[in-house]
Amino acid sequence: MTMNSQDTEGATAQVSPSGATFAVGALLLTSAILTFLVGVFALITHELVASGPGYQYTFQMTGWGWVNILTGLVLAVVALVVFLNPVQARVAAIAATCLAIAVSFLWLPYYPPGAIVLIALDIVVIWGVATWNTSRETA
Repeated sequence: MTMNSQDTEGATAQVSPSGATFAVGALLLTSAILTFLVGVFALITHELVASGPGYQYTFQMTGWGWVNILTGLVLAVVALVVFLNPVQARVAAIAATCLAIAVSFLWLPYYPPGAIVLIALDIVVIWGVATWNTSRETA
């Protein structure tokens, strides 16, 4: 008796990730790495970067550095979960990415180009997670 790839996947109870799942996980991991690097940048250059006058959410730069590092770590954990169990990780991926967008928005006065790139990347991740077809993953 020969087994095709679909029978093999059913027998091992594992699902091979589709292209959309892999793309979303890779984008989420990219966002995690960039957010983590922004946090490291904030910790290293805490005396060089300053916000403009009247900014309401002023932390010390080390505070923003740790917020970005922790956000990057949360995104990395969620990206790994997306790779391992994509169907159940959808809500966590959207919630973590929304958190990352909020942190990047608050980081905007300190480094606008980097924050805009992170926000755009996170919007693409949310779009990818919200629109991928999981019918192949649940089979």
